[in-house]
This record gives sequence, C-alpha cells and structure tokens, in this order.
Amino acid sequence: MSETYIKISSNKNKRKKVIFSDMPIGVHPKKGGFVIASSAFLKQGASNPRPKLHVKRGDTVMIISGKDKGKNGKVLAAFPKEGKLIIEGVNMIKKHQKAKGIGQAGEIVEKEAPIFASKVMLYDSIKKKPTRIGYKFLKDGKKVRMSKVSGEQID
Repeated sequence: MSETYIKISSNKNKRKKVIFSDMPIGVHPKKGGFVIASSAFLKQGASNPRPKLHVKRGDTVMIISGKDKGKNGKVLAAFPKEGKLIIEGVNMIKKHQKAKGIGQAGEIVEKEAPIFASKVMLYDSIKKKPTRIGYKFLKDGKKVRMSKVSGEQID
C-alpha cells in the first residue's frame, strides 16, 4: 500500500491522507481521518482519484448479464461514484407510494432501478450488436469515442 496526501472534493481546501490499496474497493472515509481508495482509480501523476464509466447519459446500451439480459435501452442517468446506471425499461421495480392528499388513493409505481455498469455494453446500431469502446484523437486534437465493432465515431 502506498500513502499520499490529496485534496478531497467534499472537504473544501482540506488535505487528507489517502492510502491506496491494490484491492478493488470504492472510496470511503475511515475513523482515523484518512481515506482508503483503490489504486485502480489512480493514474500516473493524478492528484485526485475519480472513478469513470465507459458509457454516458444518452447512449444506447445492451444488457449482457442478469435478469434483463439481451434487452436494449437508453441510459437515463449515470452515477460514476457508485459505478451504476439507470437504463430506460430495464431493472424495473415496484414502489408502493402512500396517498399524498385527502381523497387520493395510494398506488404502486413501476420505475427503473440502478444497474451496475459492468453488466452493460454500448450497442452498435450499425452492426446491431454490443461493442467495446475505443478512443482516438481527431486532427483538431479532440478526443472522441469509437466503436470497436464497426469503427464508427460515437460522439
């Protein structure tokens, strides 16, 4: 394990001791005033470890494992810190809501619950199958995502 001092965004202008371990764990504070973070979050020379996802809000993805395997859907929300996504029409749960006012009945609402990002792959609409994501730089220096299956630019 290696130790460093970094600036944590939740504590303004305070530096905390961070211990990086080789185990895949999330970032969470401990009682001694330090944070344990996975060394997977730390890039060479990075001062603040931030988890990233391979898909963005608005992408069309395919579920590759779980009860909704094979379904396609649009990413409605992404939560990089938790490593989860909310996908349209996938992982539906039933929520029981109380009556809010006089004369209103309670109801059962169906809504999407978060799903782990590792269970999804970007869906290539040209080849009609899931694909991994690659990155390339354009001539003007802009970094863009590309489909590994079709080679087309995503954004």
